[in-house]
Amino acid sequence: GKPLEEPQVRRSPEIIHGIGNLIQNAIHFAQHEVEVTTSWNADKVSVDIADDGPGFAQSVLARIGEPYISARQVGTPYPAQVGAQHMGLGIFIAQTLLERTGAQLTFDNLSDGGAHIGIEWRRRQLDANEPGLFLREAGE
Repeated sequence: GKPLEEPQVRRSPEIIHGIGNLIQNAIHFAQHEVEVTTSWNADKVSVDIADDGPGFAQSVLARIGEPYISARQVGTPYPAQVGAQHMGLGIFIAQTLLERTGAQLTFDNLSDGGAHIGIEWRRRQLDANEPGLFLREAGE
């Protein structure tokens, strides 16, 4: 058969802001590198964000998605306990925005310690060429 075409994603402030916020967070905690990978097949579209920082603390992974402010203490010399603040309100907002577009997010650590966030959509929710739903416009 013919090769699968790249999905044409509708312009979405939720997706732009959500992914941008997660990448900014990764840059903040990375030592040297942030890797953003996109992939797709007939059914799914994925974006993976990985950094080479300290990763998510286990206590944080247990609470991902809860809207609490970063645990950085006033006066604590940075980067003390960096892993503990590898998320906060920004990730909660990004996750909420992305989930509104139909995304499912996973948060974990890489085997060598860095943080990894997976974002996945069903392709028909995202692809402008597909007849499926995207976001309902306000007032519809």
